[in-house]
Amino acid sequence: MNAKIITALLLVAVLLMGCGGAADNISSTPVPSEITDVSSAPSEPASSEPTPSVPDVDVSETYGDLLAKMPTRDREVIAMGDLTGEQYGDALSRLEAALDGYDRKVSVVAYSLDGRKALGYNTRAKIFCACAVKAPYTLYCCRQMEKGVANLSTKMTYESKHYEPGTGDMQYSPYGTVFDMRTLLGKSMSISDNVGYLMSVDYFGRDGYNEWISSLGCDSLQISPTVWSLKTRARELAVAWREIYNYFQKGGEYAKFLYDSCTGTAGNYSTQSLNVNYSHKQGHNSGGDWKSYTDAGIVWKEGSPYILVILTNAPGPSTYDANAFAEIAGIIHNELF
Repeated sequence: MNAKIITALLLVAVLLMGCGGAADNISSTPVPSEITDVSSAPSEPASSEPTPSVPDVDVSETYGDLLAKMPTRDREVIAMGDLTGEQYGDALSRLEAALDGYDRKVSVVAYSLDGRKALGYNTRAKIFCACAVKAPYTLYCCRQMEKGVANLSTKMTYESKHYEPGTGDMQYSPYGTVFDMRTLLGKSMSISDNVGYLMSVDYFGRDGYNEWISSLGCDSLQISPTVWSLKTRARELAVAWREIYNYFQKGGEYAKFLYDSCTGTAGNYSTQSLNVNYSHKQGHNSGGDWKSYTDAGIVWKEGSPYILVILTNAPGPSTYDANAFAEIAGIIHNELF
């Protein structure tokens, strides 16, 4: 019996409450099904304005790469760059108190896209990020399409091996339905469609993605042996979203497609209490030992966009978790970034 099958059998026991059948030639491991309420999400990505950017100023000599330098710690707030200034002390203390008082396993990373500020909390933690992994994977697909591997009009046939319950509406289509890549990837991001995601993994594969994401220093975002990132670090999700931001700034057909697919979509757990534009991918799973209530993306705060990652093992959504997210995001958005 090969190693992947052994791994699959071991994971069956822990994924009983959150599993769906994985595609036969994609993964032999059951796949946690995301149960996010996406009833208010658009069925197709909506067109958006070009992305704002930060001033092109090189701060590397003064600050270095704050994400790369972020230490691995337990439940304490790490302030870096400009956030070490005395004027932020009170807000950082209240943020740490809010995080300490939140009765979940939680890890938070925020990073200003001008490279001047970064903060982390419980950066040692690894937490299941559920469908939040679809964002870096879709970036990989866009990069592959730029190389001519496929394009947004490339067709793919929905087969039984691609079926996965949970979020999205493609699961209700009859087998044999033909979808184009624009639909697969767009729905995977905009309404977290599991079938669209599994079909894209079937087409673009895992090995190339795993090699690329590891080259960024983000090993915890690999998707092997399953199609999910089973234990993820918040800092590595932030690094992936910095890559997505840089890709947006590059421009072009695929950058605009990716931006439109993840901007202003539903499930904005981190920013639902804020009046702000948000490019993101959430993740939610309530089953078994693989609980997740997570959100990661770019907060387009006027003049100072930043990345925000809130990674938790909450079964959410609930009023308790929404209130906790609102308090955490409020301090970060209004007082620190």
